[in-house]
Amino acid sequence: MILLRELGVSRIFDRLRYLQDIRNYAVASEEERNFLYGELMLDPESDIRNGNTERDIDVLSDLLSSEIWIDFSDLGEQIVAQYYVNGRYGASAELFFHQLLLSTELARRIDLCATYAGHSSGHLLSALPRRVAWGVRMSIRFFQNLAFEEIQKTDPNNGRSYSLVPQNKFAQIETVLDVGYALKWPTMPQIEAKMMAESTGRAIQCLQWTMPSVTFLTGIVMPGPMASWMVLSCLLDCDYEDRIALDGLKELRPQSGFQYLSNTYWYWESMVGKVLGAMQGSKCVAGWIGPCISTSDLERVEYVRIHHERAPERIRETHVKTVAARSEPLGTLNGSYPVNNFRLPLPYSSTVDCIRVEKLALVPLYNLSGCDGPQNVEHKIAVQFAINGRSIPVRLRYDVSFIAAAACSAGPHVLFYNYTYEQIQIDQLLYITEWAERSAKNPVGEGVSTDEENDSDIDKVLIIEAYGAADNTVLARAWCVHLGLSAVVADINRTCLACTIREAYAARVAVAIISDFKQLGEEPVPRALASSTKL
Repeated sequence: MILLRELGVSRIFDRLRYLQDIRNYAVASEEERNFLYGELMLDPESDIRNGNTERDIDVLSDLLSSEIWIDFSDLGEQIVAQYYVNGRYGASAELFFHQLLLSTELARRIDLCATYAGHSSGHLLSALPRRVAWGVRMSIRFFQNLAFEEIQKTDPNNGRSYSLVPQNKFAQIETVLDVGYALKWPTMPQIEAKMMAESTGRAIQCLQWTMPSVTFLTGIVMPGPMASWMVLSCLLDCDYEDRIALDGLKELRPQSGFQYLSNTYWYWESMVGKVLGAMQGSKCVAGWIGPCISTSDLERVEYVRIHHERAPERIRETHVKTVAARSEPLGTLNGSYPVNNFRLPLPYSSTVDCIRVEKLALVPLYNLSGCDGPQNVEHKIAVQFAINGRSIPVRLRYDVSFIAAAACSAGPHVLFYNYTYEQIQIDQLLYITEWAERSAKNPVGEGVSTDEENDSDIDKVLIIEAYGAADNTVLARAWCVHLGLSAVVADINRTCLACTIREAYAARVAVAIISDFKQLGEEPVPRALASSTKL
């Protein structure tokens, strides 16, 4: 039976500093195993003289699988600054650094296997238990961004002390500023002033920041959605507004957003963000879509949850396997292909300029738990449009998907006659209210059971031409969300109509939205920030 030996905090720090200094060198097997089985753990069956790296990996993995260790796959535990921001380390901090040491020892042996045994380090890491793999990822990210530096003491009889110094703080500060400017954050001047003050020293002034912000500025950002909350926390910490009203954001619910001064911002998975992200000037950056239109139904600074329904469409494994057959350019394979079986779909030459987004309307629905607070109340939401002088609200109901069309080459292309479609301009859209039933080969109510309801193929694709103002595209998306219809979104400058229609058949969606991003003078949105952002 393998037992974990007790190890003092000072010895843990000494070992972590040693591993930091030699992390770019090959493992010295005898010395490493002496520490592993002589100080770190007790294994009566181990023979230090006959080392086996793969057995070391199994032993360390078994130790780290215990429930006593921190599970970094839990989003709350990814705020790791709570363990190292002050010098008075309690039991939880000691547990963190002990786990960091074990995970680092395991990561070194995984790298050794990858180098000398012909294994892939990614393959070995994926074979570990989930809790162990996340701990190893955290240890790797820790040493990439933080360094142990010894503090010089006047009394040589005292033990060594270390400070943690961020290695990439300035890059993280630059990232926060990039995100703020991309989202057109309302208070960027004061944010930039505080960030410039923070960049004057190597250490982080922890008293001025909350734990998520310290974690982001030190660079210990784990894969997953928590990075979205961390970078937003940095922006909020620089403002004087009351951030308590936005505490619900840290739960990262998909259907949520917030109003901040003159703008609203939405989580990238929310149906509201998918609709309003098409507005002129909006972008998807670091998991947030904005800036979007504000609303008088929320306070100046307020968090909001949105009520939604599940979209009726579902993708099955068989659908994925038959993508090629559903989108074959030549139709059924034959020895000859008559020219009359193909036609050339072309867009309308005119554009529509009579549609504008008027406002965003929210109505509280119900309290989820009987507790006070906006995080427990869901809202119905509608986008109100001005169309030819009339105000028409479109309620957002279903969480659907918008699929970016792939670019085609040397278009426009011809289309096989079996690919049927209906082509309309955006001002005719609201007259169509039952497209799901009209476009299905086996519509509900015509001999299809409930279990098979979502398995019917589409028979016709609706082409919505939303050229002109960006609000045209917003209306097309809002209509899709209202009826529960996913859609392919194409830029007419990159993808011709024929290829867009075939992509819709391949994805089993009955709607395609055609826009002209070149006319708008913008790239398609949402689009992530440039690759230089270190999230």
